[in-house]
Amino acid sequence: ESQGGAVNIDRDLRSLSGGERSFTLVSFILSLWNNSNSPFRILDEFDVFMDAVNRQIAVKNMINFARDDRKNQFIFLTPLNTDNIAISTDLKITKLSKIRN
Repeated sequence: ESQGGAVNIDRDLRSLSGGERSFTLVSFILSLWNNSNSPFRILDEFDVFMDAVNRQIAVKNMINFARDDRKNQFIFLTPLNTDNIAISTDLKITKLSKIRN
C-alpha cells in the first residue's frame, strides 16, 4: 500500500503467479466480451498456468457466460484434460488424437 491506503497496482500485478495472471485475464476478457460485436469468441490455452481450483472456476464461468450469450459461438482450446467437464446438448468437447511418430 502506498500513502493514504491506496494500493500500488503495478507492484501487485507483477507479484501475481502465472496462474493468477491467467485467471485475471480470463475474467477481464469475459467482461470485454459484453461490449464486443464479434459472432465468434475464441480463447486458446487460457488455462495452462492455472492450478486445478482456479481452472475449474474459470471454465465454469466461461461455460456459464457462453450459455447466457446464445447469439455468439464460443471456442475454448486447451491442451489440458477435459474429463471433468460435463457435456450437454449445448456443450461439445472435441479431443484431438495425439500425434504418433
